Amino acid sequence: MKNKSKQEAVSANHALYEHNKAFLEQVAGDKDKALLNTLAMLVTGLFLGRHVQFWAIAVWLPFDVQLTSLERRFERFVADPRVESGKWFKPLVEAMSLSFGNETVYVIMDSTQVGSQCRTLMAAIAYHQTVLPVGWKTYKGKKGHLKGEKHRELLENVQPYLRYAQKVVVLGDAEFSSEPLIAWLVKQKWDFVLRFQHRYQLQLTPESEWQSMKSIYEAAALKPGQIQHWDKVGYTQLHHLPDLTATVQWEKGHEEPICLISSLSSAQLPHEVYEMRYWIETLFGNHKSRGFQLARTHLTDPEHIDRLILAVAIATCFTLG
Repeated sequence: MKNKSKQEAVSANHALYEHNKAFLEQVAGDKDKALLNTLAMLVTGLFLGRHVQFWAIAVWLPFDVQLTSLERRFERFVADPRVESGKWFKPLVEAMSLSFGNETVYVIMDSTQVGSQCRTLMAAIAYHQTVLPVGWKTYKGKKGHLKGEKHRELLENVQPYLRYAQKVVVLGDAEFSSEPLIAWLVKQKWDFVLRFQHRYQLQLTPESEWQSMKSIYEAAALKPGQIQHWDKVGYTQLHHLPDLTATVQWEKGHEEPICLISSLSSAQLPHEVYEMRYWIETLFGNHKSRGFQLARTHLTDPEHIDRLILAVAIATCFTLG
């Protein structure tokens, strides 16, 4: 009976692998067949085993092959420069983008620690209370924020996928509130809601002095449980970005409020739109502690990690349908 159950499990796993391989061949048939087969193995093992360690992927695969051989195969895949993760993931994103017509698309940006030595910058699309990845780039570095030019470069890569969207709104935490990035978003006519630090300088009217956001909300006597908006403000004394909306939301039980800068008017309730930013925590949870354990990868080369994330992103899309 036990042998029969094992055989049924192996058969089901093999059927899943064949399904994944056929799908990848259909959407990326011009790619090297051996590499596509390896990617199908990675996606299948990730889907079943929920772990990025190569041995943990290999153990779930229905092949009569030594685990060490499969591990070496996976190591060669992530090191292969022919695997350009963005181009390989492009057919899946383009399929998703067909549903963006005449809709508002919310792009959520964040960065996270991957392994012990790298950070991955990711852009994702809000989708049914969670998010689907559309682009990513990994850089060396254990802590700290990535520079605004890196954020812009990732959005430039994602931009072609959003050509059918009626409207694009970019959401991000304080890492993404740099003036050069905001200026680029304004130029693209994309809306945004971004958190910023309360020490940043704002100008409430063209004639008024520049003040820190903290001094502004303190002068307004804002208290926990309250929200206040300031329309048509100038953002930062250095860059003078005009006609933006500043929102300060102070939730009860929090020591200090959060400050948001947005191209949306106060009537559009930017603080409520910003709530979607937290959905990306679900994606990182699926990729890390609650899912594929991406943070535990032993890989340290950024390009190798990007190729591993390619398999994780495909497995995520399969999981979420």
